[in-house]
Amino acid sequence: MRQTTMFTLLVAAIMSVALFFLKYEVTNLEEELETLNRAIDANHETMHVLRAEWSHLNEIGRVRSLSLRHLELGPTNPLRIVTIDELPPAVEAEAHIAPQVPQSMPKRTAR
Repeated sequence: MRQTTMFTLLVAAIMSVALFFLKYEVTNLEEELETLNRAIDANHETMHVLRAEWSHLNEIGRVRSLSLRHLELGPTNPLRIVTIDELPPAVEAEAHIAPQVPQSMPKRTAR
């Protein structure tokens, strides 16, 4: 009988300690969950603000006025539009596009 009583007290003590640690572990996890939920809510709010700002920045009239003010673009001349067959061969095209580099370039000195 004494062994059974001692065993029961030992099991009760172990369970008490385990329950104590479990309680604080659950409390810590709940705090972490609350912190993560707040961060998720903040990110959702930030995304909402960014979407609203993106919508404002992409308004057609605003983009059009900015392009007219800052870009010197005009309609493409229809005579400049050609088919692939009308393009010059690649070698000739590269010769027209490649910048003319002098054969002897002055060497830079390190300072």
